[in-house]
Order: sequence, then C-alpha cells, then structure tokens
Amino acid sequence: MNQNKEEKIKNLPRVNNEINAEKVKLIDEKKQYMGIYELAIALRIARERGYDLVEVAPDAQPPVCRLMNFGRYVYEKKRQERESRKHQHRTIVREMRMSMKISEHDYQVKLNKIKEFLELGDKVKVKLRLRGRELLHADLGMKRIEKLIKDLEEIAVLESPPKQEESTIQVNFIPQKRRTTDGKTKDQKGLEKEN
Repeated sequence: MNQNKEEKIKNLPRVNNEINAEKVKLIDEKKQYMGIYELAIALRIARERGYDLVEVAPDAQPPVCRLMNFGRYVYEKKRQERESRKHQHRTIVREMRMSMKISEHDYQVKLNKIKEFLELGDKVKVKLRLRGRELLHADLGMKRIEKLIKDLEEIAVLESPPKQEESTIQVNFIPQKRRTTDGKTKDQKGLEKEN
C-alpha cells in the first residue's frame, strides 16, 4: 500500500538497497562530488552520515547517487507537483442550447451565462435547434447565431465558423485575451502571460 502512494509521484528514484549497480559516482549532501565508490561502501557512508543513498542519474556509467534525506525529497516533490497543479487551468467546454422561438428575456439570460463561462476561461459550444418547419428557414437560425456572435465579440473569439448539421446550427466560442496597461495579455481568469 505504501508503494502505491510512492508510485503516484512520477518516477521516484531508487534508494538504498533498491540500487543495483556495482559502483556509483557519489555526491555528498552539499552537492559536492566525492568520487566513484563500490555500492556497499557508498551505502555505509550514507548510513554513517545519517542520510539515504538516492540514485539521481541511473543512466550514467556508473550511476550517480547522492546523499540526502529521502523522506524530505519525496515531500518536496509532492509539494512541487501540487503547486504546479494549482497553476494549471483545465479548459472545460460548456454547452448552451437555444431554440428559434427563444424569447428576448431568455436570450439575455443565456447570453449572460455564456459570458460568465467565457470569463472563467471555459470554451462554450452553442447549439440552436431547428424543429419542423424551422428547417426550411435555417437562414433565420443563422441570423440568430450572428446576433449572438456580435453580442459576444468583445469577450470571445470564434473557434470555427457556425455550421449546420441536420437540425442543429452549432458555433464554438473561446475566451478572448485582454490586454493590460503594461503590455501583457491576461486571459479571462486574470493570469498574466508574456507576449
């Protein structure tokens, strides 16, 4: 069970008795090169100094091993992975459905919800359903989509032009980057990006 927890951390190095080389290049706890030692001697040095022997470059000939506190190393690696995950934003594709007979109030409610999704940095897929005789007047559906595109032009960019598939007209929006006063761009979540 403990091994499963360690496997969650990507590619943990071999430590102490897991190392299977005859000789190793040894680096001390202060990152100074000590020389090439037999594995048994390197393990003894590590124990005497109160550290673990950790294989940091297994592909080298002989492998490079370093004296360090392995528990602290695992803790730092987990913390770095958590920090990197905090700064990642998973793009979510939200879907909004409309019909030809949508009232102006309902249209405004859906428009505001689409704006909210875009400001969160999510993509939005809008589907306009055509039913019955509405299929004969698909051009009116395209006009409704063009109105939506115009209403969102300040905060969104079209991912692809609107297209009709059978009884549905579909269009995809992605958040537009905003320019700040210092020349950097900000995505809709407010994260700065260099140009």
